[in-house]
Amino acid sequence: MCRTKLSMGGKFMRIYETLFIIDPTLEEEARNKLVDRVKNQIEEKMGGKIRQIDRWGVRQLAFKVQKFNEGDYTVMLFDADPSQIKSLEEMYKIVPEIFRHLILRREDLEKHPISPKQAEEVEEVAVVQPAMNAESNDTEMPKEVENS
Repeated sequence: MCRTKLSMGGKFMRIYETLFIIDPTLEEEARNKLVDRVKNQIEEKMGGKIRQIDRWGVRQLAFKVQKFNEGDYTVMLFDADPSQIKSLEEMYKIVPEIFRHLILRREDLEKHPISPKQAEEVEEVAVVQPAMNAESNDTEMPKEVENS
């Protein structure tokens, strides 16, 4: 078993990722407060540690959920004691402004941890690479397409 032992009381911690979607009709400040509420739930009430917060912003949903066609997406990567995950699930259920959520255990990161520096390098490559392709006016078509 892969377990990450952190210094928080000697408890065994696992790596989790949560995605939640907030009502997009709320003011930006109210949506930010909900993100802070989830963050506080993880850090203070669950004794976890936030690794990364990624705000995707308002995006179109694939299909209508409740009355919404779009939602404000947030993804958090965090360490937590497995016995505390249920409290996060319960919090999501009682907050009506968060209308969809998902919590996943990230075993891949537990087995092959990546340092914050490596994460930044991967993010830089992902951001720089499309820009490089956009600048190069390489419009050469593959031979199979040219002959069509």
